[in-house]
Amino acid sequence: FRYNLLARSAVLACGASAAVLATQPALAQETQLQRVEITGSAVRRVDAEAALHVQVISKEDIAKTGVTSTEALLQSVSALASAGAVNNATGAGSATYGLSSISLRGLEQSRTLVLVNGRRLATFADGTPAVNVNVIPLSAIDRIEVLKDGASSLYGSDAMAGVVNFILARTFDGIEVGLASGTPTTSGGGQNSRLTLTAGVGPKDDARFSGVVSMSVEREAALFAKDRSFAASGNSFPYYTSAATGQGNIEGAVIPGAYPNDRVAKTANYPGFGTSPGTGYGNPMAAAGKCADINMFDAGLTSKGTPYCQFDSAAYVGLTPKRDLANLTGNFGVKINEAVELFADLMYSQSTVVQTYQPAPLRRSFATADNRLLDSGVDPSLIMYPGNPNYPNAYLKQYAPGILTAGPNGGPAPIAITSRVFDFGGRQTMDTATQTRLVGGVRGTIAQQDYEVAYMANRNALSGSYTGGVFSITDYNKIINDPASNWNPWGPGGVQTGALAAALATTQYLGGSLEGESKNLGLDAKISGEVFAMPGGAAQYALGFQQRKEMLTRTPADKPGTGDIAGAGGAAFAIDKDRNTSGIYAELNLPVAKGIEGNISARNDRYSDFGTANTYKVSGRWQPMKEVMVRASYNTGFRAPTLPDLYQPQILGNTEQFNDTGPGGSGQTDLQVNGITGGNPNLRPETSKAKSLGFVLAPTDNFSIGLDYFQISINDIIQTPGAQEVVSKFRAGDPAFAGLVTLNGNDIDTVKTITSNMGDASVAGVDIFASYRRKFETGQLDVGFNGTFMDKFDQTSPGGTLSHKVGTIVEADGTPVIGASYGGVILKWKSVLSATWTTGPWSTTVMQNFFDGYRAGNDLNDAPVYVPAQSLYDLNLTYRGIRNARLMLGIKNIFNEGPGVFVPVSNQFQAGYDITQYDPKGRFLYVSGTYKF
Repeated sequence: FRYNLLARSAVLACGASAAVLATQPALAQETQLQRVEITGSAVRRVDAEAALHVQVISKEDIAKTGVTSTEALLQSVSALASAGAVNNATGAGSATYGLSSISLRGLEQSRTLVLVNGRRLATFADGTPAVNVNVIPLSAIDRIEVLKDGASSLYGSDAMAGVVNFILARTFDGIEVGLASGTPTTSGGGQNSRLTLTAGVGPKDDARFSGVVSMSVEREAALFAKDRSFAASGNSFPYYTSAATGQGNIEGAVIPGAYPNDRVAKTANYPGFGTSPGTGYGNPMAAAGKCADINMFDAGLTSKGTPYCQFDSAAYVGLTPKRDLANLTGNFGVKINEAVELFADLMYSQSTVVQTYQPAPLRRSFATADNRLLDSGVDPSLIMYPGNPNYPNAYLKQYAPGILTAGPNGGPAPIAITSRVFDFGGRQTMDTATQTRLVGGVRGTIAQQDYEVAYMANRNALSGSYTGGVFSITDYNKIINDPASNWNPWGPGGVQTGALAAALATTQYLGGSLEGESKNLGLDAKISGEVFAMPGGAAQYALGFQQRKEMLTRTPADKPGTGDIAGAGGAAFAIDKDRNTSGIYAELNLPVAKGIEGNISARNDRYSDFGTANTYKVSGRWQPMKEVMVRASYNTGFRAPTLPDLYQPQILGNTEQFNDTGPGGSGQTDLQVNGITGGNPNLRPETSKAKSLGFVLAPTDNFSIGLDYFQISINDIIQTPGAQEVVSKFRAGDPAFAGLVTLNGNDIDTVKTITSNMGDASVAGVDIFASYRRKFETGQLDVGFNGTFMDKFDQTSPGGTLSHKVGTIVEADGTPVIGASYGGVILKWKSVLSATWTTGPWSTTVMQNFFDGYRAGNDLNDAPVYVPAQSLYDLNLTYRGIRNARLMLGIKNIFNEGPGVFVPVSNQFQAGYDITQYDPKGRFLYVSGTYKF
């Protein structure tokens, strides 16, 4: 096996780090090399890189980025989109439980397969179909291989968009200690530190044992919006204004005790009842110009012409969480003889993420799905009775005199009031995710064939808890709604005092939110080798078998499980399910002639719950001359429905608000009715087809450039439609929605929004990559480039609506594109350009991260808002003049570029910037060092 020019060129195309490897003087001549296996192929070979669309990120590349987490590292890969991914910032205010996930091509986390050392990890224990990449220790990563092509024919489900394979350190001789620390140059939080220890033996030619153990501790401090001017306020005219529920807004007159006994008709309030913000009867503090006295701001007039207050929540929100990670990894091998080796790898990682955000809101509509409250006969409204000394008679006389005559016997009526509960401080969650992995097996050769057999046990455990700021809605409302209560929502600071404060303190909830466990146990075996001679060389094959058992247990704590915790996102579901899967695959590599090679792979998967899936892949490369290589592929893929997709209990709650004003509708607006949500045991797997065509040019030994065009289509997308879409399509007579709406006369009584196979997607684009090296008398220059151009991402909704999602989070009319509720954008263009100058023991790297502009939501005047393109520059300096040591000083975002103004269309508690695209730490200074004994 010879390492020829094309193999070098293909490695050059993988990135700047590969360029360093490919142009070492020792490789300028033909060199005998061992066979290797690269992500996307089971055939062990020397030049596998040339036929595969793989980007390799080396340990040296990782060090140059200066990132502090695996999540942050992957954001620099151009083929990874923020759309469909989850990052730490996304978790502020939503139940991500500390998850960080990745999304190739914007096809969402569930369609990007994540491997460690070529094998699966257990998915996140809350039931999300993704691997938590932040439990993969940054310091233990030897390299990352990103396969930008479908690979279901080898790996089975989830590899529709591609594969990200984390290769942990397998060889090391000695002991190395590493320290790293960094801080933003703008005051506030966001500082981080890392301590690593790596020890290893071998491998050596005459040694029977080799092993490497890596331990590290990472710590990152929280950063809050109050410390960043662009995020400190949710009010920025004309772009956006805070619409958070305010303290002390009057919703209207109510009939105490009526709602719990009449949940269907919902006749608990008098005509004219409004919701906050904007449609109620305003706020006495606004009328007096004193919204600030209760931590609010004057929001103008409601639709009834009354002044009211709203809450600017932005300053209370954490931009990035407090994060701690401790881990231990190991890779071991024992040679029995030259043909047999025992091996094992292990990983233990514990990640703790603490999120802090604004105090919880409470109003009638937030409590109407709380079964514990309703079963207890407690009103969902926060009620003030006319006998309360704080009852606003004078205000109501001026702005809502009808309320003063709407009560029993024509007197004042009890009123419902909104609250922003400052009594318990900001909400805070602490989520601990533990990843445990053990792989053991044997590999070697038999009859000149390579084989490997292994057993793996993966476990992800999640323990979520509330550590502040939340409380029982039932217990809180019961105390407030006591006719003898002296509740005063307009008191100083909006907090209660005296005996009432002491009573309310008993309602605070400090404790668990969710316990989860996900397991992935499996046995795999494969064999590969040469089978027969062909004009271009020996044909090679691989055969493999995999068997896995997936298990998921998800148990909400008692009160959070009923939806009774204010500000916690409603009821949580429980699940305890498992399934068995098995797969067989075959791969054949055919050197048809000199310079022409084909590859065929096929796989059959069997699932105990939904059936079988068959996938295949055909690829080839043509090398007409040593400087030119052309490659192409066609593959099919699938994604199995997850255990929650299939078995999440279908529960009755309330829908989000919708309108029934279309043809045949009741004409009602802002409806909330009974809603049934949950999984669907009749789901089919998603299926995909993908094509790619590319080339690599290497006109000289030190320059390479390449391009790969890709096209992916996905059918039977598993998704959950919204209530508005179900109702609109039902009224339009779409047969797909005929059984999803129940009527009471012509009024809508129940809407089912269960997980279903609906819609499809079509994606196309181009990956461009280049690498250059030149030696000078005084040093050496290395340049690397990776960019992705997204030409198309069209997705069809369950009802047949087409969304064009590239470069925008909204349609032309300003309505959100499909999937906008998950956050993130599919950029038209994203690229990373790096240049490294090396002279003697010194090396300097400059890196440009470019993000194309895109359209955000519309501003307050309904005009489109565009986030401009942005280039962020990083710089680092490395010194290797001390034996066995490496010192690095670096700075990220050199010019401290701030974010473009962003108007979101999905749930985002932070204000002023796109949390999926921009790092709010800004300019960041870091230093690191390692010493090897």
